[in-house]
Amino acid sequence: MRIIYNILKNCWEEGKRSVLATIIKVDGSAYQREGTRSVILESGEVIGMISGGCVEGDLLEHAKDVILSHTPKKVVYDFRGDEDDLWGMGVGCNGAITVWLEPFDPVNQKESAKQILDEFEARLTCNDAYYFFMCIDTAHPDKIQVGKYLSIFLQKKEMDFLNDSIKSGLVDTMMDGVKVSGFVERVKPLPSLLIIGSGPDATMLARCALDLNWRVSVIDHREQNLTSLVPEANGLLINRGNYTSINIPVNPYIVIMTHNLELDYMALQTFIQCNFSYIGVLGSQQRTRKLVELLKENHAIHQDQIANIHSPIGLDIGAQGPEEITLSIMSELIACKNGRAGGSLSRLSR
Repeated sequence: MRIIYNILKNCWEEGKRSVLATIIKVDGSAYQREGTRSVILESGEVIGMISGGCVEGDLLEHAKDVILSHTPKKVVYDFRGDEDDLWGMGVGCNGAITVWLEPFDPVNQKESAKQILDEFEARLTCNDAYYFFMCIDTAHPDKIQVGKYLSIFLQKKEMDFLNDSIKSGLVDTMMDGVKVSGFVERVKPLPSLLIIGSGPDATMLARCALDLNWRVSVIDHREQNLTSLVPEANGLLINRGNYTSINIPVNPYIVIMTHNLELDYMALQTFIQCNFSYIGVLGSQQRTRKLVELLKENHAIHQDQIANIHSPIGLDIGAQGPEEITLSIMSELIACKNGRAGGSLSRLSR
């Protein structure tokens, strides 16, 4: 999502035309699900994947029509049928997907392009879940235009047809007295990761999380370390060990990795009292046990809070070196977010 936003923002600033492709319907098995998006540049470059590569080539041709006509277009790919007919075609699924192509033209269609850009920015920054609606077909284009966006926060006053069970898909409804069909999607805030410490390994974890569309804040007392972080990370400068000054996001994922026992102690003392989705301390079990014993001696932790601490952090993949350790940590955070144990998928299917 962040990559697509950056590409669209670049197109906006440079006045370049492109096409935004969105999967709006999936029947059966498919490589990606509803809401997956990619950007097709006028040069033919595709950013993002909506399939395993089996439709991108054909989409390029449709995208050319969309750019020239300034008109959105719906394209259906149906791979269901005899497996012998599909063998050798490079098709990684046995289902059907419907793709919506809409022009992004900051010169000739500035208003609609700004609408798309604003929506992506909202997805990256929202703190509350909301519903997104995009008109695909309308009985009265003069009242409600094809391609019109509508974003409504959870009160859903203008979208009575929605309910909390809807995640994403196509719906038919009445809007302002007009019969419309549209793509609806429930947009959730991006997960927030707080990294305590700003060493090279913290920078690697921040970059990995940002690539996976997490919101990242790195907390440290060394300004020179924070300025060397990846630009998209939010560097939070504090006085040494003064973690109580931090405005903590809702239910963050917290990783303590200062490489300093005193600072780890102060960080754990502060953040163990918060409402969090995950809290972990980099280092051995013996080291973390020492931190916990110090907290217990100072009555800074309850017995029931100890079980919530992850240490060592990461999944057991035999990680060696900073790159693999980063992957191990990020994998555990994703598993925690999705309520999974992080086991092998092949074992689950047996």
